Amino acid sequence: MTVFVPLTLDAARQLRTVGSARDLVGYAAGPGLRTWLSEARLDDEEADYVALNHAGVAALTLDDTAPTRIVLAVDRDVADGDDLGAVTVAQLDWVAVRSLFADEGAAASAVLAARAAVRGSDLAAALSAPAVEALQESYDLLWYAPDELDALPAPT
Repeated sequence: MTVFVPLTLDAARQLRTVGSARDLVGYAAGPGLRTWLSEARLDDEEADYVALNHAGVAALTLDDTAPTRIVLAVDRDVADGDDLGAVTVAQLDWVAVRSLFADEGAAASAVLAARAAVRGSDLAAALSAPAVEALQESYDLLWYAPDELDALPAPT
């Protein structure tokens, strides 16, 4: 199963340097999230997109002031998550990172506005914040290879 793990840029770089981290929160399209989405009848790819979206919103709630969000994608067997897809990743090794997702530089002001609006919120509250909805309507997280971590776009 693909698990999407939101991290700060510093935490992602530290993970790459150290090689592993323990007890991280990720988001996956497991039975809990699928129950939450039951009326939507989404296929696997669409359910993964919802899990990625939840990880992207959760990245806004991290203690960070960066104008971009970082989400790592890893393949991992995990226990069923909660109804929003949250799962615990007991150990994450950098070599297991399949891809990165990050905001484009042009999203910087929208990311910062959303961060300010959801500071201290949980995911459920953050998902309905107007600033988060505006960010999601205007910008998607973009795909990058793991070796592009240091080459992510600078905010414009």
